[in-house]
Amino acid sequence: MQQSITYTKLLALALALLSLCTIVQGQSIDQAVVSGKVSAASGGPLTGVTVVLKEAGLGASTDANGRFTLAAVAPGAYTLSFSYIGFETQEKAIQVKASEQLTVAITLQEKAFEINSAEVVGKSATTQVNQQAYAVTAISTKALQNSTSDAKEVLNRVAGVRVLEEGGLGSNASFSLNGFSGDQVKFFLNGLPMNNFSSSLRLSDIPVNTIERIEVYKGVVPVWLGTDALGGAVNIITSKKANYLDASYSVGSFNTHRTSLNGAYTNPASGFTFRGSGNYNYSDNNYKVRVPIVRNGNVETYADVERFHDRYRSATLMLETGWINRKFADNLLFGLIASGNDQQVQTGATMSSVYGGILSNSQSVVPTLKYSKDDLFTKGLNVSLNTAFNYTKSEKIDTLSGVRYNWFGDTTYTRGSRNGEVLRTFNTLDDTDFNSQLNIGYTINPKHSLALNYAFSYFRREAFDKEDPDKPENRFPKSLNKQVAGLAYKADLSEKWTTTLFGKVYLFTTETSKEVGFGSETRRVEGVKVNNNKVGYGFASSYFLLPALQLKASYEHTYRLPEPSEVFGDGLFILANPDLGPEQSDNFNLGAAYGFKLAPDHEINLESSFIYRESKDLIFQNVKISSPYTSYGNLSEVRTLGVEGSIRYNWRELLNLGGNITFQDITDQADSLYDDYSGWSRNFNKGFRQPNKPYLFANANAGLTFKNLVAPNSTIGLNYYYNFAERYFYTWAQNGTREGKAVIPRQLSHNLEVLLSLANGKYNISAECRNLTDELLFDRFLLQKPGRAFYLKLRYVL
Repeated sequence: MQQSITYTKLLALALALLSLCTIVQGQSIDQAVVSGKVSAASGGPLTGVTVVLKEAGLGASTDANGRFTLAAVAPGAYTLSFSYIGFETQEKAIQVKASEQLTVAITLQEKAFEINSAEVVGKSATTQVNQQAYAVTAISTKALQNSTSDAKEVLNRVAGVRVLEEGGLGSNASFSLNGFSGDQVKFFLNGLPMNNFSSSLRLSDIPVNTIERIEVYKGVVPVWLGTDALGGAVNIITSKKANYLDASYSVGSFNTHRTSLNGAYTNPASGFTFRGSGNYNYSDNNYKVRVPIVRNGNVETYADVERFHDRYRSATLMLETGWINRKFADNLLFGLIASGNDQQVQTGATMSSVYGGILSNSQSVVPTLKYSKDDLFTKGLNVSLNTAFNYTKSEKIDTLSGVRYNWFGDTTYTRGSRNGEVLRTFNTLDDTDFNSQLNIGYTINPKHSLALNYAFSYFRREAFDKEDPDKPENRFPKSLNKQVAGLAYKADLSEKWTTTLFGKVYLFTTETSKEVGFGSETRRVEGVKVNNNKVGYGFASSYFLLPALQLKASYEHTYRLPEPSEVFGDGLFILANPDLGPEQSDNFNLGAAYGFKLAPDHEINLESSFIYRESKDLIFQNVKISSPYTSYGNLSEVRTLGVEGSIRYNWRELLNLGGNITFQDITDQADSLYDDYSGWSRNFNKGFRQPNKPYLFANANAGLTFKNLVAPNSTIGLNYYYNFAERYFYTWAQNGTREGKAVIPRQLSHNLEVLLSLANGKYNISAECRNLTDELLFDRFLLQKPGRAFYLKLRYVL
């Protein structure tokens, strides 16, 4: 094992040195550099804009700050072309002098119509020349904003991504990206960590028409996100239009209702802006599930019954005001996020138990501050600060006395018992979480730049159980402190090759309690404090072998620090683990993207990537089929081998076809295991795949778009989505008899969607059927998902 990691590090070092060797290459002294920034009319930077210097055949793509650089430009007259999905293409004539460093600023205007075919743009899949080294897919939501989709469903169609759900609307979901899952992949909302918002704001709570785009970083995560992600990050960008109003309402099966209202006002003269977004979600989630009927401890038969205690409702309000495009700041915005949810709990970690009285709710208030300024004090010095303070109050309630439910909703009573359905509790968790991210970037010259990030997070929990006021562990403080500092150096020495080297420092401190002396007369609970300091490093490099063929390679020695819910539990089904430690991994990624046209109207894009990972102390969720409880632990050694591929075809704006497939082999490689009670013992799971994670899955889609068919300025769209997952085990594969293996069966599902847009997108209506063939679908510990469902959405845009 150590030898394989050493080879990986040597290979990574060799590639890094090979990339840096170009630094010594000289440039002709009379060649110039053209650089600049591309912004939207609202003032925000545009990422992924294609910039082409027509007469020279040079191209680039803007980075996360909207900046681009074209090097080795000969003196002369040129035309700069700027193009971006959803914006008007713009051209600018320039005159370049010998040895000049010319700077250009461009503002793009949004198109007045919407595109009705799902378009994926960004650094990992674009068919244009792209200098970014990070593997990132940016998903435009313009074609999806009339659908009933939410952020979770959009992400589930991306290559390498699998969202595992525990049920219907509002249920817990685990996000998997190229074998990385759970909190190994970090989520951001406009650059703010979403784990800051607790459970009161989930992916399924964010309707798609509030989102401008979703950025999926695969593998190495840019330093500017300031996170301890092990293998990827997702940044959800909400609408940044300067002035607009967008309202929608959808209704569907299982008494599901979803409303959304979004708008913004910006004064172009003063730069004052105000924007707001609100949404409400409700569902009874009373879909039918197939369950075993058990009598006297034996399964007699199976029955299709309706879930009866699974209602979910949530509301979110996001407000932001301040100034943009001023001398003192490009953005100075003060915000407030208020969200809450209320959920009935039908099952525990598995469907072996059913409940009729357990409740869970959560409310969060999050003040935010965002500041950014390019060229602060001196040209090339860019600074941004994102800060949020979150206060969340959540309750886990299990107060029925001596009551038991079965799947028919029938109850049995135990006279004189005060026991709850799981463990009698009225647990209140008061969580405070402060998070701040400072980014400082400095452009040494158009070819070399530095980026520094410092992220600080402090979490504290106070717990009180009305049913057990003297609970020992609640008397001890529960706090978690994370600090991540990163420094990156980027070299752009030609329009073909770009390389980034970076290093990170991780500091982690937690205070909690731990039970000691189990099974002895000295059994007690005592406070513990744990400190961890780690150092990570890596590189990312991108090279265009051909103008439309991009190759990427990246390596990272990285760490992921435990999250509060993993260490402290959730007060109900997730048990605390104070001994949980950071997970570390050596990750190596290779990727390629190729785009070409068979004819002017036929465009094909191909993309593929390979991942190899050696991990230690991997954090995983442990569950027993017969228990409602789950907990997080560390697997000592895990190896991951994965590959994914995708293809997209577009014919004009009429037809789009696409598909992707992912294979990931995640196996336990430890020879022995250790626990506090039995010491070291043989690991019988060695060589087996990690349970409860699909290893082979695929998606496909097809779309037709017809313009001006029913009326002038109208659009009709018909979209089909297919999802496949091969059967896999949800406990260790060697457990149980051949006939009694814990298996999640092969999954096949079909979704169909019809959309109508009138008056250039002002009036919109869509209808969708999910799980068209009413298949039995399962995820995460064989928890059943909804069957066939219908949804209707109305949307008005001003």
